[in-house]
Amino acid sequence: MDISTLLSQAAYKWPERIALHETASARSLTFAQLDRALSGVGHALDQLHVPTGSRVALLADASLDYLLADYGCMATGRVRVPLDPALSTDELAAQLQDAGAGLLLYSEAYAEVAQGLGIRSLPLHSVSRITPVDTSPRPAQSPQSLASLNYTGGTTGTPKAVMHRHASLCAVLQNIVMGRGAAVGDVLLNVRPLWPIAAVAVFAHVLSGGHVVLGGRFDGKTFMAQLREHQVAFSSLVPTQLLRLLRETGSAPADLPAFKSLDVGAAALSGEVLEGSCSLFGERIGVLYGMTEAPWSCYLAPAQMAAVRASGESGEGVVGRPLFSAAIRIDRPDAKGIGEVLLGGPQLMAGYWQLEALSAKTLDQGWLRSGDLGRIGADGLLRVQGRCKDIIRSGGKSVQPGEVEQHLLSHPGVQDVHVFGLADLEWGEQVCAAVVLDGSQPLSAQQLMDHCRAGLSRYKVPRRVFFIDELPRSHYGKVQKNRLLAALDLQP
Repeated sequence: MDISTLLSQAAYKWPERIALHETASARSLTFAQLDRALSGVGHALDQLHVPTGSRVALLADASLDYLLADYGCMATGRVRVPLDPALSTDELAAQLQDAGAGLLLYSEAYAEVAQGLGIRSLPLHSVSRITPVDTSPRPAQSPQSLASLNYTGGTTGTPKAVMHRHASLCAVLQNIVMGRGAAVGDVLLNVRPLWPIAAVAVFAHVLSGGHVVLGGRFDGKTFMAQLREHQVAFSSLVPTQLLRLLRETGSAPADLPAFKSLDVGAAALSGEVLEGSCSLFGERIGVLYGMTEAPWSCYLAPAQMAAVRASGESGEGVVGRPLFSAAIRIDRPDAKGIGEVLLGGPQLMAGYWQLEALSAKTLDQGWLRSGDLGRIGADGLLRVQGRCKDIIRSGGKSVQPGEVEQHLLSHPGVQDVHVFGLADLEWGEQVCAAVVLDGSQPLSAQQLMDHCRAGLSRYKVPRRVFFIDELPRSHYGKVQKNRLLAALDLQP
């Protein structure tokens, strides 16, 4: 199967239903119009002399034009290369050169950035002028042909792009459709950036016969009103957005009769945010687990989350069971059953673009090494315990930062915390904590260390506690350690 065929099938099933609606421009497309517009993208790329197989980079916000270009590239045999507009010009230029992009499509908001990249050989074109309608039939693409390059791994260092073929993206789409369980006509509100892989989750809703509303950039002050106005059934937020929403609205239960699920990636979802979210949305929180290399590999539906919480467990770190085509294993589990999470299935990436050694290391005999620590409970649910590389080796013993973080968060004056290791001549690494206080009471480093001594083994107690106004987090909620160390005036 391939992206072009899936789109054509959707247009055949629901030609007159609305597939996409953009609130900012009030533009809507039926499934039949969407199908013709994607053929038009191929025709426009032909006119620009961009052959099939070429990498086409996208630098734009989450708009209707963006999705048409994104899906149109894949449906007509080009390779989408979605870019993060928040990157610096140098970082964007490095990714474009690494990809060997044959064209950069940009929105007007990023015209100055695009023109300032300084890559003379790279043609530039406005994304708003790339979507003429064309009724010509599109040929199917080979399932093994490359469909997408997704740059990942942070904003520093050598560019690293995840390769997805049509076959792997189709497996991802199948997992989402079956896991989410949307009905024909259900509305999905998108307020997230569409890079690197979110556009695929939006596409899955279209393939369910759903109606996608592109609501612009997330705003915690207006998000709930958008859910009510459009009678939304599904939406998705990252943890940083969810935290902002709770700060704006509080956690009192909302009246949302049409709403079914808010999907959240749980890797960086704290217990406090999860508790507030379940209160606000009435236990309609779904948890997805995956990564760009293996999107949507596990899912915890809202009913499952509610059952976990009803059993007395907070639900923090629980990410569900493998989806239809996915598999999970725990590699070299310890006495508690905790080890590295390995992911298998056709949704896995083909490898990293032009990085054969890293690809072979990450894809180990058909299993993707996630870098996450986890365990599978007696109920068959995967629980993520942290990152393998984040384990602190102190005095010959291993300390899991998540355990120390949870203990610090149990203190009523602590709002947020990140535990990390710093090199130490005597101990190998020192356990350190960066703490954000909630302002309810004055607290000293010694008081927090004493709090840890009351409930943790001695070697797990932080030897240094730093106070900071806010932890630097990425869009997906992960603490950016280099920025944190710089803010604390510590040597990375």
